[in-house]
Parts: sequence; structure tokens; C-alpha cells
Amino acid sequence: MKLTTLTPPLEDLHASSDDILLVSLISNDGLPVVHFGEGLDFDDQSALFFEMKKACDRVLDSLRLGHSEEVFIRCRKGCISIWPVNDMVFACLAKPSINSQRMQMLVWKTVSQLRGLI
Repeated sequence: MKLTTLTPPLEDLHASSDDILLVSLISNDGLPVVHFGEGLDFDDQSALFFEMKKACDRVLDSLRLGHSEEVFIRCRKGCISIWPVNDMVFACLAKPSINSQRMQMLVWKTVSQLRGLI
């Protein structure tokens, strides 16, 4: 897997809306593989997104519902969408003004492309 093949889908998603602040593909050890956009500290953010996915999966496992296919969180200052991509995690951070359905469709399209490349 070459990083140059993973870059275009993330670039396209980031460029698709001014409301999308950050897109990131995160390795299975919580480190950023590829990312575009604004971020405080990409290493810290990637680790937090990775841990958020793991925490959600622990809750779902306890409820005997399996693992998450998507985690979507809307809060006062933004939206986060987190998806598994093979053994990695994909995260998208957006402004609260984004239409959540549009964000989910754009992210789903990107995740589908990434799964075909990995």
C-alpha cells in the first residue's frame, strides 16, 4: 500500500466542503497515516479518534452488538464521523453547521474508496 494511492480520496473529501475541517486515516496503533486539514496536534488527535472508536466498540461488545461500523457524534462545536477501514480508523471532523446526512454520504464514499485501495 502506497501513501500516494491513499491521498486522493482524502484530499477530495477535504476539498468537497468548507465545513470539513480535518480528514485522517489512522493506523492500528493510533498514529496518523495520511491527514488533511486543520488540527491542533495530528498525533494527539489521531490517538483520541482511535481511542474513541475502541471505547465505542467495548460498549457495543458489552451489549453483544458487535463492533461499530460508524460512529457519528454531533456536539455544539463540531461533528465527528469515525469508521473502520480494515485494521485502521478513518476520522472526519467538521463544523457544526454541516448537514449531517451530507457529511455521512461524503464520508461513506471516501471510506468505500479507501477499502478498495487497502
